Amino acid sequence: MIFPWKKSGGDDAQSGDADKPGKNAPQTPQPEKAAKFMQHAISISQTGNHEYALQLFAQALRLDPTNMAAHHGMFEAAKKFVEGGGKPASGKDIKLIDDGSGNFAKFAAAQFVWMRDLGNLTAALKLLDFAGKLGFEEPGQWFAPRVLNLLRSQQTKKASKSLWIQGKDAFAGVNAWTEAFACGEEAVKMDPSDSGLIAELKQLTAARAIQRGGYDKTANQQGGFRANIRDADKQKELQEQDSLSGGGDIEARNLERAKKDYEERPDVPEHVQKYATLLRKQGTPEGDAAAFKVYLDGFQRLGEYRFRMAAGDLRIAQSRKKARAAQDRAAASPADAALQDAARAARQANMELEAKEFAERMDKYPTDCGIKMEVGRIRFELGQYDDAMPCFQQAKDEAKFRVAAAHMLGRCFAAQNWHSEAVGEFKEAIQVLDAGNAERELDIKYDLMNSLIELARSEKDAQSARDAAEICSFILRKNIAYRDIRDRRKQVDALVKEIAG
Repeated sequence: MIFPWKKSGGDDAQSGDADKPGKNAPQTPQPEKAAKFMQHAISISQTGNHEYALQLFAQALRLDPTNMAAHHGMFEAAKKFVEGGGKPASGKDIKLIDDGSGNFAKFAAAQFVWMRDLGNLTAALKLLDFAGKLGFEEPGQWFAPRVLNLLRSQQTKKASKSLWIQGKDAFAGVNAWTEAFACGEEAVKMDPSDSGLIAELKQLTAARAIQRGGYDKTANQQGGFRANIRDADKQKELQEQDSLSGGGDIEARNLERAKKDYEERPDVPEHVQKYATLLRKQGTPEGDAAAFKVYLDGFQRLGEYRFRMAAGDLRIAQSRKKARAAQDRAAASPADAALQDAARAARQANMELEAKEFAERMDKYPTDCGIKMEVGRIRFELGQYDDAMPCFQQAKDEAKFRVAAAHMLGRCFAAQNWHSEAVGEFKEAIQVLDAGNAERELDIKYDLMNSLIELARSEKDAQSARDAAEICSFILRKNIAYRDIRDRRKQVDALVKEIAG
């Protein structure tokens, strides 16, 4: 073997070792089935539900792991998911992708794990390792500059020779010689005395030259030194464009490139999205105004509703900012009636804007439970409980919203003084609580306690009073500083004595 450190593909991929990508025989891609998941993933991503879109992209890759359109779409959805504060995949999430059916599922699961946590270098290198062992060179080489960008950013904090070597081997596994050479070069800089590493670097230099230099091309083909320079510039541009964070110079160059692309081809959806995103990233009123115009123009020109939603999100963000500023001024001068009125007016205007925006989205995507939750929340805050209830009832049909929807539905019932129904919903929410919703436990139990207190008072029900006292005791033992739980303890004790005699 010319490059002895490079891991071979086929044998490892089919061995029975537990640490290899899979134990099953080679699978056959199913592009037609994968395409259905792809179409659904793209549609869902346009609604802003990037978490679900990532699951669908992963399902498409389980069926056709070399589908480059799926890799591209998944990465774009992943960036939006991470920028929106999305959380890494749980074990339960991963099992939905890796069902033990073979190498394709394991590869898709490895990609899903990284896409849910793009800053996770370990996950990125593991994905590259799988790609190399399974012979998926094209996806691996597409990942490579993105993984190198991540590796470089993490090495700026505390550089590690072993990590550079790990990256070198992972890149070599998919024949990504440019990235492998970059890692080898950095490792040699850290330890110039490592003769074995220096020898590998020479081999990497040769491999990179063969792949990128044009020396293996015929005389009438474009290549050679000038092509090398262009490739190097393109590599730098790609790394900068895929950077989730960077210095001012990088951001300025990215914005200028995005603007140029958009002005030359405004009919390309990716150009609209990238240019508007970078305009928003400036964090200035001028940038937001320009982004709003780009989004609306994109919607009118291309008919893609995601751009209409993005423009709406911008308006909502500006409205919320205005409402928060008015609230801060009112809080600083509680005796100023004019400021209090202005704060209430700003909040009301914001809620009405959100209600209009999300109601339109619910009409456009009537089966999206995430949008239903938002519409229900807004209507609840506006005091429109009758209109909020159907939203939460429908959202309960989707497992990931079941706890939140049941809790909010219970709050709607309680606001209407229908405490028997409220108690039922709160108890249902508690029954389906899991680790992903653990932070809601005290809130739900507090609301349940209050409804039990109201039931005990209105129906002179001693059991409801005792149940309320038990929940109050639980909250006290869990967090004695929670809300007004100390005062509630006194009230519920008095109620039990009053009703029980």
